[in-house]
Amino acid sequence: MSFTALHPELGRIDATLIDLGQGLAWESVYRTRPRIGLTCPECGHGVHAKLSPRRTRYFAHDPGRSPHCQLAVESADHHLLKLVLAEAIRRAGWSADLEVPALDGSWRADVMATSVVDGRRMAWEAQLSPITDDDIQMRTDRYADDDIDVCWVSSRDRVPWLCTVPAVAVTPADPPTAAERWMVHDGLVKFDYDRGGWVQVDDVPLASFVQWVLGRGLAFHSIGRRYRRIHLPGGNATMRRSASWTAQRYIDAEAKHEAMRRRQEAAKSAREEHARKAEEHRKQVERERQRQEQERRHAEAEERRRLLAIERERQRATWEAQRREQERQQQERARQQEEQARQEELARLERDRQEQAAAHQWWNEVSAAQLTELLNHVAALSMTEHASRALPGTDEGNREHAYGIAVYTGRRLYGVVRPCPQSLGRLHPSMRVFVRNAREKALITATGLIDADLVTHFDLPDHEQTTLL
Repeated sequence: MSFTALHPELGRIDATLIDLGQGLAWESVYRTRPRIGLTCPECGHGVHAKLSPRRTRYFAHDPGRSPHCQLAVESADHHLLKLVLAEAIRRAGWSADLEVPALDGSWRADVMATSVVDGRRMAWEAQLSPITDDDIQMRTDRYADDDIDVCWVSSRDRVPWLCTVPAVAVTPADPPTAAERWMVHDGLVKFDYDRGGWVQVDDVPLASFVQWVLGRGLAFHSIGRRYRRIHLPGGNATMRRSASWTAQRYIDAEAKHEAMRRRQEAAKSAREEHARKAEEHRKQVERERQRQEQERRHAEAEERRRLLAIERERQRATWEAQRREQERQQQERARQQEEQARQEELARLERDRQEQAAAHQWWNEVSAAQLTELLNHVAALSMTEHASRALPGTDEGNREHAYGIAVYTGRRLYGVVRPCPQSLGRLHPSMRVFVRNAREKALITATGLIDADLVTHFDLPDHEQTTLL
């Protein structure tokens, strides 16, 4: 959907103009037979003249158009805003051409306003889709490169780039085709000298705004850093704007207020400088008094330091004697600790020797066959309890397991076979123990280190059987 098309003989035609811009009647392109070969100025695809339900004239693409044509994908709101802008421009006495492209293709104006007096041009852009500050500034710069002013217009509620480039936000009319009732509600301000700040101007007819801008009665003004808090009408609410449309008299009022403010600041600075010098003189007198007082105190302090030095020297000698005594005591304690550690190590080695001797004697009481017999009974018990055969981790006992043989079901420790009674302190109190008979169990439990319920025996004889019964 677009408002312009290329006529095969006359070139560009505009559906918003009574004579289509080429002295043609609408009926000469609308529902004619044979149909005139109109094309889209953007993508070159075929278009045909149509009327909307509100009797708005436009050109629609024929089937099979390119999905990338910008004119074809523009929304109805976008087209309506372009129509309203074109009508406002024409009411201001300027010509308005829709969808005007640059010769080099660097831009395409939604509505290009051209002065009938001096030929000055100004682009009016309907911007309803989201766009970044950088992108809209870049598109504005392209117009500036061709010496063309531009104003961006949006009917959205929130316009984040409103002060990034020359722009206004508008409120659509009801019905939306009533172009004279479209209002500017953001982007236009005036300076209140008594308040010392800018005030937003709302409910200005869009047609009036367009006329003022084209007539250079309004300018897009960069607001001074101190004045960027804009007061909203009807309350104490404010918003921040770094630039906005306004009249020259308000720009001059801001400059006048800034000059007045600077004069006030200069006078205030002069008063502060006078007060600073007076304060500096007072401080200088006070410093001299303090210097004399400090000299007196310094002399007194020197005498106190001399006396303190004598006292410190006496204390130092006392502390030195105490330090030497403390070092002697520390050395004696260290010697005693070393001797105690040596005696404890000797005692530990003797205990280990005794435990190893006892373990050697303990294991000499059973033969290899008796050990195998005992291990088989443990394995059978584990199969009954866990359905898993308990196997020894090693063939010999180790100190960690009280010189007994650790047996495992899989990776889980099942218990210890025949730990030495003299080394039971090395086992965890909850460790399960397996021995040959009640005599060995009595030796184990007599130590008091293993609960009798944790000791299992198999009533095996103390001596190896040599005959079969």
